[in-house]
Amino acid sequence: GTVEVRAELERLQNTISNLQKSNLCLEAENLELKLDLEKSTKEVPHLREQIQHLENYIEVLKKENVETVISDVVPNPKTDTKKISELERTIFVLKRVVEKLQAENKRLMTGKRFYPDRLGSGDKLKRDHQRLKEQYCESIQKVAKLEEEVKMSKAIHNKPVSDSVTVLSDELARVKEQLEQKTQLLNKVKVLLQRAAVKEKALLQELNELKLQAGKSQDAATLGNISAL
Repeated sequence: GTVEVRAELERLQNTISNLQKSNLCLEAENLELKLDLEKSTKEVPHLREQIQHLENYIEVLKKENVETVISDVVPNPKTDTKKISELERTIFVLKRVVEKLQAENKRLMTGKRFYPDRLGSGDKLKRDHQRLKEQYCESIQKVAKLEEEVKMSKAIHNKPVSDSVTVLSDELARVKEQLEQKTQLLNKVKVLLQRAAVKEKALLQELNELKLQAGKSQDAATLGNISAL
């Protein structure tokens, strides 16, 4: 009987050791998710402010374009140069927004590990990241196209502003869509964080039960040794 008790005790100790390792990994992932959640929560309002700035600027450009059509004034090279400069500034701001989203996406894509019971959710999140990454590439291409249009405007000094406003409006809609997707990813991180907390609690409870069971087995082994003597 003593041999069986010792074998059972060793098995329980190995199980406890494995659970402790799993618990440490879970705690590390839990901390990582908390940091991601905190950083994303801080950055989303700033991105919304940048999008609002672009919306306001596009409205100004639309208003200026309408006033130009109504007044039917001959194009002024100085006015065209000013509008081109404003477009360049807008493109710069838009590029910064896209780069920030791209950097955030890259950060979220690296260093993530999911346990088997969350593998399905992890794979879906990775697919969402990949789709968002592809949209970032499309946005960068659109920005490059805008820059090319500005260069052409500098050469001819009479490019209609309405075309650039339309392109900027389309680009703004795309960036807003990216922000919405980022918000959805943020919600998914919150769900994963909640699941990690539940998993951690369950592991700690199981660990305590195994420790209690191991203590009882140790006592039984001690009594068996005493009886053998």
